Amino acid sequence: MIPKHPVEGELGQAIAHLSAASRILLFVHKVPDGDCLGSVSAMLSVLEACGKKAIAYCDDPAPLGYRFLPGLSRLYDAATLPPFEPDLLVVLDSADRGRIGDGVRWLDGNVPVVNIDHHIGNGCFGDVNWLDPSAPACGEMIFHLCRAAGWTITPDVATALYTAVMTDTGSFQYANTTADTLRLAAELRDLGARVNEIREEVYERKPLAYLRLLSSVLTSLQLSADGRVAWLRVTGETMTVSGAGANDCDGLINYPRAIDGVQVALLFREVDAGQIKVGFRSKGDIDVYAIARRFGGGGHRRASGCTFMGGLDDAEKQIVQAVMDEIGTA
Repeated sequence: MIPKHPVEGELGQAIAHLSAASRILLFVHKVPDGDCLGSVSAMLSVLEACGKKAIAYCDDPAPLGYRFLPGLSRLYDAATLPPFEPDLLVVLDSADRGRIGDGVRWLDGNVPVVNIDHHIGNGCFGDVNWLDPSAPACGEMIFHLCRAAGWTITPDVATALYTAVMTDTGSFQYANTTADTLRLAAELRDLGARVNEIREEVYERKPLAYLRLLSSVLTSLQLSADGRVAWLRVTGETMTVSGAGANDCDGLINYPRAIDGVQVALLFREVDAGQIKVGFRSKGDIDVYAIARRFGGGGHRRASGCTFMGGLDDAEKQIVQAVMDEIGTA
């Protein structure tokens, strides 16, 4: 049995707000991943079971491999969000307000905001900020929330939370995987998590556009002279020709990261002519969070990101150099 979190402090306040509310609007970040989608799926299920009206907002659609998650029919964007007057707003897995995109306008009203997140350097933009940077996934925090609140973890909830934790730990392979994480995975399986369905949907269901994108992007692979930094480039033209969307870029960075001798992998994605999304992944003790912070980004020690305002060539030149400087002092 994994340790319980004490029902006090920010966790206790989060539970009190959720218990008192009757109409709850949940938010997850743009270009959603398995952790935020698993977390919001679980929250939608438990809140509905408690007799509450709950819907969720995301700027971007769920990737194909996560659409099996229960409750995502109640995940809306700005164009499809139905009329709704919430008495509580809950932001999941977002280090700052800007990560929820157009949904940020909701946070500027009089409705209280509960912020639940596991990223380093969270902006504490909520009225209640339950933050745990030691948690490998927001989904693990939602598990503790459910247990502390006395909410039943049904097979649907267990499936959602297993998906969240599995994906944010790289199938329990990343350094953020602890003994408690593995105990949690076992407990979720005992509670009915449909692990075979999760594996098939997440890892064996890809759109054709993803494979077209992958085949094009791999030709852009570059390595530093010492072989310790590797990176890929995704141009706007490549995205257009392949027919891929932003969600299809998920996981591309793992290819340069897997190269023998590489300590830091980078993915440069051209959003438009003057905006580049940059992903960072590291092995060993390299702190890519510190590098991303220099460029206004954030995340985790071994997995971070930032937005570079400028051209693709400038982004590559400046950020690769910053990584090389960091490696030189590691």
